[in-house]
Amino acid sequence: MKKTADHTEPLVRREIPPLISRNMRIAGEAQHKHSWPTTPGAFFRIYKDDPLFLEMTFEEGSPSARVLLYTNLVGESEEWGEVEFHNNLSGNFTLSVLPSRCGIFLFKIKFSPDGGKTWYWDRCPVTKVIVDPEVAKDIRMYTLIPSVSGHIGDWIAALDHIRDLEFNTVHLLPVTTMDYSESPYAAADLFSIDPSFLNPADSRSGLDQFDDFVRAAREKGIKLCVDLVMNHVGVSSQVATHCPEWFIADHDEPDGLLRAGCWHMNKWIRWEDLAVIQYDQPEPSIRQEVWSYMKQYALFWANYAAYTGGMIRLDNLHSSHPAFIEDLIGSLRGAYPDLIIQAEFFSDSNTLLKTAASCELNLLLANPWEHPFAEDLREYLRYLHEISKNIRFLTPVTTHDTGAPAQLYGTPEAAVARYFTLALLATGQTGMVQGTEHGVLEKIDFIGRKRSVSFPAPHRYDVLIRKINTLLHKYSLFHEGGNIRFVDQGHGALIAAVREGRKNPREKFLLISNLDTANAYKIKLPLSDMLLQKDRCRLQEMIRGESLVLEGCVPLEIEVEPCGMRAYRIQ
Repeated sequence: MKKTADHTEPLVRREIPPLISRNMRIAGEAQHKHSWPTTPGAFFRIYKDDPLFLEMTFEEGSPSARVLLYTNLVGESEEWGEVEFHNNLSGNFTLSVLPSRCGIFLFKIKFSPDGGKTWYWDRCPVTKVIVDPEVAKDIRMYTLIPSVSGHIGDWIAALDHIRDLEFNTVHLLPVTTMDYSESPYAAADLFSIDPSFLNPADSRSGLDQFDDFVRAAREKGIKLCVDLVMNHVGVSSQVATHCPEWFIADHDEPDGLLRAGCWHMNKWIRWEDLAVIQYDQPEPSIRQEVWSYMKQYALFWANYAAYTGGMIRLDNLHSSHPAFIEDLIGSLRGAYPDLIIQAEFFSDSNTLLKTAASCELNLLLANPWEHPFAEDLREYLRYLHEISKNIRFLTPVTTHDTGAPAQLYGTPEAAVARYFTLALLATGQTGMVQGTEHGVLEKIDFIGRKRSVSFPAPHRYDVLIRKINTLLHKYSLFHEGGNIRFVDQGHGALIAAVREGRKNPREKFLLISNLDTANAYKIKLPLSDMLLQKDRCRLQEMIRGESLVLEGCVPLEIEVEPCGMRAYRIQ
């Protein structure tokens, strides 16, 4: 039966809301200069222990003018507040404020030319600033491969060797119980330790034993980097068995689950052991179940990293569900405010910038191994410095997925020269994979329960690696971006650059590495290349212990052996 309208129902008019004015106006065409980027969508980064320093200059100064920063950066809550600039007269205003927490924050400028009687919003759009944990400045990361490192008790014993090399972070491949393929990235149970990692002399549970490893790392001052796999699990895992509706369907598979994979060299590589989780579930209750369970998995393991002041690594973020990841990062930051969030994300620069602006990723994995020659690597380093105001990169020599340095560059000796280059010519975050210090000839296969391996030349490069890490830790200029000037005239094998401290201008280094594995080369450098203000200086070489005194206008001539390196401190 068709329902008819009730003509007797009275008409009730909704209230008209009051229009509340803040007594603000939009300023006219900008008559002032800003020290920060002001284009739409612009953003930049600072560390938590670095003050946000802003400067504005007006064409006409006024002793009664006022400038305020309107922001959610200060205080312990997300509420917006105001911080006043200092009026330096002559039209110059400065502000320095220390962030109270990590995260993504916004600010806008309001100013008054008449001492607060009339206020104007700056015509420039709202600006975004990302505050990174201060410990992210200095990352010297050692990737430990559990499947070849014995049991958890052996991992604890290995921490002394790692610390002796002056690494301050241990990246641990996933330690969750593995599926039939015995790949650490194909979990059978997301909340348990694989039985092969348990100490047979210890009757306690895997998680109890793992707690000992985490506590030992913290006691030794070593941060833990926990590897999180959010996109997929093993095809016969607990999750896939109990909740098959959580996964993307593939009717061509006997179990009905779509397999994960990746593009490599224009070819799709299919991973038979991995089922793809469906985060965009159309049914709200199932979507909530998936999101909640996987967030609990991430928070469970991130707790260990946070306990050590460390980081998480998001595996294959470029294949992840963007909305879920953004929600996950919010949950992680809420639970662990100073956690470092690192991601494996390979894409073009525009996509990286957009992702960095929307997700609070503190570090992205760089790919310097794809730049084997000096010319290409020099340009890549230049790019890393240019983009460092927006994106910070971790620049390891290789990863557990790539070949070993001997495979990529022809000899294990190449590893140290490459590590020197990436540690001291990038922006302060670097690393190497277990075995590199021993001169392994081939990549360590991390798939399978192998227990432990022996190395061809134990501790072959320990001394050099320790010296490089000590330099990286000691001098703050190696953790700054944009403070590099290449002086090698585009040499085909040598990379030479001068770095000068911005916070401490007295810190100054000349760094030279020879990436050729067979030939020595000479290079001549005029004193002007070293940013010298005087005709006499002393160069203290920090790797070999040599000392040089330069006088007059005679250029510096240096011969560097194959895979050689020089770190001259300019005094």
